[in-house]
Formats: sequence, C-alpha cells, structure tokens
Amino acid sequence: MKPDDKNVIVGTDWEAVGPFPSGMREHPLTGSSISAFLDPSIDPDLDFASRPYEDDESWPSELGNGGRVGWKEFQTGDDGWLDISYPEINWDQLRSDHGWSSLQYQSILRTSVAIPKVNDQSKTPFTIDVTQGVEYAFIPADHTEHTGPVEWYSGDIYAFSETPTGQREITSKTSNFARSLSLKPGKYTLLVKAIYEIRMFGDPGLSVSPTIRLKVLAELDRVEEMEVIDGLGEMPDMLDGWFMGDWISVGIRVADGKEDIEVIGVESSFGSSLSLSLPGGARVTPGQTRPVSIKLEQRRSLPSYLQSIKIKFRVKVGSEEKDYIWHPRSKHFHLKDNDQIPPFRITFSSSSSTTFSTSVIPASISHAMIVPPPNPNSFPKPAATDQLRPVLLVLHGAGVDITEPMMPQAVPSIPDHWVVLPTGRNEWGEDWHGSSMQDVWSVREAFGRIIQKIGIEVSNETILMGHSNGGQGAWHLAARYPDRIVGMVAASGWLTIQDYVPYTEQTSRHYADPSLMGILSSSLSPFNNDLYLSNLVNIPILVIHGSDDDNVPPRHSRSYLSILSSWAGKQDGGVVKYLEVEKKGHWWDDVIKSTDVVNFITNIPKKKSWDEQRKEGFTLTTANPQENGGRAGIRIVELDIPGRIGRLDVNARQWRDSNPAKPLDLRGMNIKKIELISQLTNEKKILLRSPIQGGWTQSVMNGPLTPPRAYGPMIRILSTAGPMVIICPDIPRLKDVAKGITHDLYVYHRLDSEIIDDREGLLKVAKGQIGESNLVVLGRPDENLFVNWMIKQGKIPLEFPTKGVMLIEDKVVYDRGAGIIALHPHPTSFKALSMLIAGNDDLGLELAARLFPIRTGVMLPDWTVVGPQARWKSAGGFIGAGFWDGEWGWSNSMSWMDR
Repeated sequence: MKPDDKNVIVGTDWEAVGPFPSGMREHPLTGSSISAFLDPSIDPDLDFASRPYEDDESWPSELGNGGRVGWKEFQTGDDGWLDISYPEINWDQLRSDHGWSSLQYQSILRTSVAIPKVNDQSKTPFTIDVTQGVEYAFIPADHTEHTGPVEWYSGDIYAFSETPTGQREITSKTSNFARSLSLKPGKYTLLVKAIYEIRMFGDPGLSVSPTIRLKVLAELDRVEEMEVIDGLGEMPDMLDGWFMGDWISVGIRVADGKEDIEVIGVESSFGSSLSLSLPGGARVTPGQTRPVSIKLEQRRSLPSYLQSIKIKFRVKVGSEEKDYIWHPRSKHFHLKDNDQIPPFRITFSSSSSTTFSTSVIPASISHAMIVPPPNPNSFPKPAATDQLRPVLLVLHGAGVDITEPMMPQAVPSIPDHWVVLPTGRNEWGEDWHGSSMQDVWSVREAFGRIIQKIGIEVSNETILMGHSNGGQGAWHLAARYPDRIVGMVAASGWLTIQDYVPYTEQTSRHYADPSLMGILSSSLSPFNNDLYLSNLVNIPILVIHGSDDDNVPPRHSRSYLSILSSWAGKQDGGVVKYLEVEKKGHWWDDVIKSTDVVNFITNIPKKKSWDEQRKEGFTLTTANPQENGGRAGIRIVELDIPGRIGRLDVNARQWRDSNPAKPLDLRGMNIKKIELISQLTNEKKILLRSPIQGGWTQSVMNGPLTPPRAYGPMIRILSTAGPMVIICPDIPRLKDVAKGITHDLYVYHRLDSEIIDDREGLLKVAKGQIGESNLVVLGRPDENLFVNWMIKQGKIPLEFPTKGVMLIEDKVVYDRGAGIIALHPHPTSFKALSMLIAGNDDLGLELAARLFPIRTGVMLPDWTVVGPQARWKSAGGFIGAGFWDGEWGWSNSMSWMDR
C-alpha cells in the first residue's frame, strides 16, 4: 500500500480485541476496555494502535470461555462489509440467565489507512463513512507524530448512509452523510469501536453467534469550494399547481480545509408566481454539511406540467460572490372527481417554536407523507367543523422510511379520515421523544394550514397511532399531551428503553455508587412511559400485540394494560381495550388497519368536556413540565425539585370522599406551580403550592409571570427552536469538537447548526440576535470570551479559578483529564438552553465532548464531571453528576460528587 496512490486506501485485514460486555446505551460513557490494565500515564488508544498482535495475549472478560478473551483477525468481504462474530463464545449459556442484554458486546478493531498527497497541500481532504460502527479514530503509523489525546469521531451506527437519502450517484463511494476530514498525507492506523446492539441487529436466535456488520468507505474530497447535495433536499409535492409546503431546504457542503462560504441570496425561475427567501444568511464552515432553509411563498398556481424548478443561490466565498444552481424535482398530482389521490409529501418547519416568520431560521425542515381518504369527491367541499373526522397521526417503527410504499399501504383507509405520517426527522430520530416529538406536533399543525391551499379543511381532532417504536411513540406523545388527542391505537410498542433491552449489564453498576446510579437513572424518567400512564386514564385506547412477537414481546403491551387499569381502578380496563392476536409476530399486513382497528376509529366517542374530565378525576404526572401539555386545562408548570417526578391528583379517586364540598380537590407531590384554564372563558389562573400547609394560593401577578427555568436532562439540548449555535474560539482543538458536533447533529437528527466565534456570540447576545436557538459553548474562560462572560454571571455554581482547576459549588476538581458538560441558562430566552463543554486539559475536553447527547437512552442529567477512569469504569469514573435546582443552583438532593 503506497500513500502516494491517488485515493484513500482502507485496509481489508482487521485485528480485534474482544468481546467485552457492552451495557445498553453506555458506550459514550466508556472508552477502552483494556485501559484498566495499563499504566495511567499511557494513552490506551495509542497503546492499542501499536501493541503487537499476539495469539496468546488475553484480557479478563465475563463473556469469554474461561473468563478471558484475546486477539482475533477478520477480513472485509467482497461486498465491502466486515462481519465480526465470536462463535466460540457460548452465547446460549450467557442468555440463559441474563437474556438479551448478555448478547450485547463490544470489540475494538484496527486496520491500516493510507492518505495520499494531493498537489502541494499540507493536508489531504477526504470523506469517510463508518457504517454501523460506533466510533473511530486515526493514529499516525509513526506514533511519535501524535500529540495530545486521540480524537474520536461518531460513526454512522444506524446506517443512514445505506438509506435512499444517504445514497449518492454511482461515481461516488461515500454517502451524502459522509464526514469531511483532512489529515497529513501518510500511513495511519484506523481504530474502530463496534458494538452489537439488539435494537439495531435484532435477536440472532438460539445457537447463532451475534454478528456485527461494519463497513468503512473513504475517498478523496474533490470539491473545490462547495457542493449542493441534491439527495439532501427537502421538497414538497404539488397538488393542482400548489406546493404542499411553505419551506424547502437542501444540504450544502464545504470540504474540510477550504474557506467558509455564506449563502446570501436565493431566487426561483417563477418569480411572479413563487417567491423564495432566506430567513437569514447561512454560513457553512469547512468540513460541515449544512441544511439551508428557504421560505416558499406562492401567490398563484403553477403550470400543470411543472415537475421541477430552478433555484439560484448567491454565495459569498471569501470576498467573491458566485451563483450555484439547484434543480429540485417534485411530484405533481392533479385532483379529479373520480380518482384516488396517491400519498403525497409535505414539508414544514420542524421546530420547538410556533413562530412561522420568514425572519426566523427553523431548527430543521422536515417532511411527512399524507395519505388521503378514499372518497375524493368530498375533498373540495369543506364540511362543517363538527362534521370533520379526526386526523390519524401514524408513527413509524425504527429504521422505516415513510416514503417507501410499504408504510402508506399499511395504514387504515377510512372515508373522511386523513392520515399523516411524520418522519420524526429521520428513520430513527429520538424514539419519538424530544425533537422527534416536536416534529410530530409541528406537522400536525402545519398540515391543516397547507391543505387549505387547495380548499380542503381537516379536523382539529387527532387519533394517535403507531407500530413498534412508533407504538411506543404513540404512548409517549399521548401521555404527555392527552388534551391533544381523542384516542389512540398502539401496536407492538415497548414500555421503556430499559425494559426493551435491560440495562443490567452496564459496566457502571460494578463500580459506581448506587446513589450516583439513582441520579443517572432519573435522567431517563422524562422518557419512561410507565411513569406517565396516569395521564391517560379514561381516554379510549386500543392496544394490539402479536402473541408470538419475538422482537417486542407482548409483555410490554400487557404491562401498559395492567398499569393503566390500576390507575383507573377498573378491573376490565375500562375504555382501554387489549387485542393479543394469536400466532402473529411483530408485524403482519393489517396490524394497524384490521377490522378491529377500523371499528375502534369509527366508533370513537365524543371527547368529554374539561369539566366532565375533572369531575371524573385523574392524576397528572410529569418529570419535565416543559414537555407536558396537561389535561382538561390543568397543567403542572414547575417542579419543586427538578430531576424528580411530580404528581398532581385532580379529584383523584383515593381522595374523592374526603372533602365532598370541594369542586376541585388538588393534591400534589413535588409540585411548585400549576396552571388552570377555563374551557368557557379561556381565563388562566396560576396556583402556587404552600410548602408548609400543602394548600394552594393564587399567584398575584403585578407584572409578567416569572417563567420557570428550562428543564433538562442533557438530551433536551436537541430540542431547539432554531439552528444550534456552537460558540467556539479559533483554537484548533475546540474547532474540531465543534465540527464533530455539527456533523452528528445533522446525520442523527437533521438539525441545522452554525459555528460562530466567541466575539460574534457576545455581539449577537448584546444585539438580541441570538433568538431561541440553543447554544453549545466550548472551552474554559481563559480560552473562550463567551464562557468567561457566562461564568461571571454566576447563574450556575461553577467556577474556573485557575488553569486546570474547576470549582463546582464548594468542591475543587483539579484532576488531570477531568472534563465537564453542563446545561446553563440561555442568555436571552427562558425557553431555550445553553450547554458548556470544557476540560481541565485536552483529555478532559475530549472525554466531556464524547458525552454530547446524540442517541436516546444515555443516562446523563443536567451536568456531569467525567474523569479518565471512566474509560474502563464508565459512570464509576465520574467525578460528579446531578441536576440543578429550580433556580439553576446546587441541588443537595439530586447531586453527587466523589469529594
């Protein structure tokens, strides 16, 4: 292999160490399983890269026969995929007592990479896909050339590169989601961490070795300035000359090592009928792929033959301005009296903000598929509002592409019932939590506006539906916003992520203080559907599961039924109906469109008034008031102790006879403030709970209501109203972290993001231009002026008294390799969040940055201080973690530190 060959060459021979246990969603907390056996002064990644391959070398592992595992060789197949498996392990014995979680393992692999020299460039730009790998890193073959800690990049663990959106033209090896990097020419060792996760690869079956499939593709990046990536476009379909959407977007990429570019203007080829505008300039940093959002305003219908428009971007490159052309295509459908309209695509602003101003850049432009009802003659004639039938909002399973024919064909086809199929931003999203939930409610609101363009009215009522991960998502959305639905159909949905694949095999539990583990576990409370089921009492629900489901066993749906029936106090389940279908597995053709489903939908009773629901009684539960809509006009606004769940009994049955004179009996646990709205007058009251007597007093508002703080946990940073703003000084190590975050935000969440320097960040705050975008701020006060300003505000109990030292409350953290990742109040918006990532040194920064939340189910509260021992102890190597209190201060009850 010669490094001067004119392309990147990835080796096909791999050497691996493993298998080691892999706790469910624990990988960001850990590093190298073999680091425990090295001198702490030795970098475990450099050691692994240079360690000689020896057949007789072994390490302790509870998975191995005899308790030890060693080296093994693998080879990339002719199809480009690398299959990693350990058939010598007795997997059946392991699963016999620990179940699925014992099948989850990790291996650390290495191979060679050659980066060619291109012309006279000191660094060679290239693109790389590491498909179904969790992390990867490059180490020079001459390890003496490497300085500082090894920088790890997130792989494409969900294989987005293999989806239709990810696939490029045949002349390109890498995908639309490939990472853009640049390295000095020469030979490198490529390190890859691979994990077997049940949710990705499934149950291999008895007597079958669980196999990780991994693919690495890399090629030179031949983009000169920028490229418009057609495959990353979001474009609506057209009905009778009208675009079914108000927004479009396209991915624009700048190769690593090139100049920043800024998109400063846009125009279309149909200026009189259609106007396009940028809600703001879009700067793209070298190494970044950024979705550029374009507001679409249509004044009249376009020609019936139209299927494509010409869009011209005005781009500033350095001091020069240039034009780039994009020709996005749309399907164009025509309404005819006797024809069934096929499913069509709409686009919309997917954002936590309800502002639809052209001056606000959305967090993401998303799409959804619309399946019209089977009676086209009624379309152009708006019915009376009370005659419209509920819209069916159907959530897909993990890894499902809603644009493929299978999903629109799987939904019920019922006269007068429109079907909306959201994406949740992509095939996996956030398991319909957080920003994926934002996506669902955004499209539900947008659909009603968009379809009015062609004179059609749709109902404001919604029936939530879903299958598998979408079934779980239906439970999640319904339990958090019960006022927004009239009923629900949930098929084959799991209960919680910890119940789907248990967390029992996490490395952390062997080393961490159980009180710390309790705090970390509390970070998942906002996403645990079982805790929220009290919110759904007496709401019509149809639960469906196959009796032979070996993907999501029927016990999950049985648990939903049991818990909900217990809250209702109804032995027969009340209005909750459970249908367990004999001899059916995880999926069958009519699972969500059977006669039972159709009968349930068409016979949904009229929703009870708020007064009727209040008299009937219920209990409200939340762990995050910011992501809860309340019920019957009653909402928990603020918790006493963030990090713990709050419960509010509203005329609940356990208190019903204690004070019959009270029209509204309210009793709370961990509640500070609630909101009551009158259904007749829309009058709003705010009630405060007395911490001594436990009663309620109406808040006297002499001015605007003091808003509660924005709530965590850490992953809520992804729920942003606008593009994520990453504030970073011009320091190479920090810039690399910033570019890594922007890439991961787009690949995993289709989120827009922007990198600005610290001075620009301060200027934007001073001018009120930062908006409601969440912020990620990198570095210490001595590195980043914005951090220096933030810390001097004293909003959280964190200081950096001198270089290499942190002070959290009154605890001094001077450890080498210590890093912090923490939520912080947003400088201008009470709804938004900021996040700080910093380290006592470069290793601390690297370890903290690895905790940036990308995937669901990772146990991270409001703040975490990580140390080097986390690389083998996982959370057992944390120096501290916890939640801030209701005023962003220290929380004694929900914080833990090792000192």
